[in-house]
Amino acid sequence: MSSDKEYDVCLLLEGTYPFVAGGVSTWIHNLIKGMPELTFTAVCILASSKEKAEYRYDVPDNFVDPKVVYLHDKVDMSRSFFKKISAKDMEWLKRFHYRMDRNDISMVKEMVELFRDGKFPISELMHGKRPWDLLVERYKPDTNEESFIDYFWTYRFTHLPIFKMLPLDLPKAKVYHTISTGYAGLLGVVARVMTGRPLLLTEHGIYVKERKIEISQAEWVYRKEDERLRIESKLGAFQTFWIRMFEQLARLCYDYSSAIYTLYEGNRDLEIQEGADPDKIRIIPNGISLDNFLGLKPADHDYMGQTEFAIGFVGRVVPIKDVKTFLRAVKIVAIKLEKLKVYIMGPTEEDKEYYEECVNLVRLLHLEDVIEFTGKVRVTDYLPNLDLIVLTSISEAQPLVIMEANCAGIPAVASDVGSCRELLEGRTVADQALGPSGIVTKVADPVSTGEAILKILTSPILRSKMSKAGIERVKTFYKESDLNETYLNIYKDYMAMDDLE
Repeated sequence: MSSDKEYDVCLLLEGTYPFVAGGVSTWIHNLIKGMPELTFTAVCILASSKEKAEYRYDVPDNFVDPKVVYLHDKVDMSRSFFKKISAKDMEWLKRFHYRMDRNDISMVKEMVELFRDGKFPISELMHGKRPWDLLVERYKPDTNEESFIDYFWTYRFTHLPIFKMLPLDLPKAKVYHTISTGYAGLLGVVARVMTGRPLLLTEHGIYVKERKIEISQAEWVYRKEDERLRIESKLGAFQTFWIRMFEQLARLCYDYSSAIYTLYEGNRDLEIQEGADPDKIRIIPNGISLDNFLGLKPADHDYMGQTEFAIGFVGRVVPIKDVKTFLRAVKIVAIKLEKLKVYIMGPTEEDKEYYEECVNLVRLLHLEDVIEFTGKVRVTDYLPNLDLIVLTSISEAQPLVIMEANCAGIPAVASDVGSCRELLEGRTVADQALGPSGIVTKVADPVSTGEAILKILTSPILRSKMSKAGIERVKTFYKESDLNETYLNIYKDYMAMDDLE
């Protein structure tokens, strides 16, 4: 471990707080802020030091000494004659791969310890003769029809970040809490193996599912094209390589976690499919601070006499939020409603190419006078003037923005992903009895999204009912104070535990 100082909780974070704004980051921020009696630190995994790491949040006083790790920065590849990998250790590595191929993780502890003892220098793993022979052996040149060059580079891109994670110095803590599987989850496994302290996992979106979506759409993963036109969609060998790696990392994290928390039943089902023990999983819904949102929309709002309308879209301008479907839906609405204003509220710098495509689509649809990209803003400054919020994401967990808007008395239209249906139609019988607080639509369907928007905006009585249902639903089932109390008790229980084997 990196020092003798011990923290109550060490968060293991990948691409989130406090350097990236978003729903998960806000959840982490509010969790820390809600437990001033505990001391938090974090290991924050970012892509590259070329991207400036600036705080996007005014971090609480009890969040201290975060450590930043860059996945794709260059590492020292200088080789030493005295740092060769022994034949014995290579045999361990072969056996480890053999077992992992069969979903047997029984050698993980030994491999972590070998890496941390310096038995596998990165320079040797990347350039040594014995690792090269193992790579060629796993490629299976006698039967593999895929390009070895592409296999080689896929191996390097997938494994180099793992090799960097395994020997990393970690803060000393009573509890380690990862907010995803993936690379952060791998650090959690390392912490659990090396310290014996409990590892907790909370998944908002299911990491493996989101990586599958990204990789299946990615142009940077080589995929051999068939000359014949294919109707069906099939992943290439190297896309499968990437996905299998993330599946294995998830399985490791699930196995080494003392407890797994997620937001709704659908997530639980996905985790079980990926290998999680059902008995470890507990559903803890998100919550928001009611005081920040109740009353933002005046209770005496004149729904009947309204002729001008404002719609909000809250989220990062990135492909997984499917902003383009939203823009096309707005075009359908703008044809019917003459006085319409639309605000897209969220960071635009994460995927600049996609943002430019969205801006060009706005021009193509002649919506320049209707749509405004605000960048990152305080949503509470805009909510009082909004009549509806819309989410068209192709993947979500339990979007805070729906809770926030509903709490303020603003209905929502959302794609049928994650727990959006539960949030808008109710999860339990008592919840459903409150009535809908919005409309759920098909994924990537601008027509049904546009129709849902029009149905709510042009039906004053329906909008008023949805407004009241949303307020009551959030007040009853989604309070942040309940969430914080639950996690505080969890932390205290695991902090008091003796070291695990």
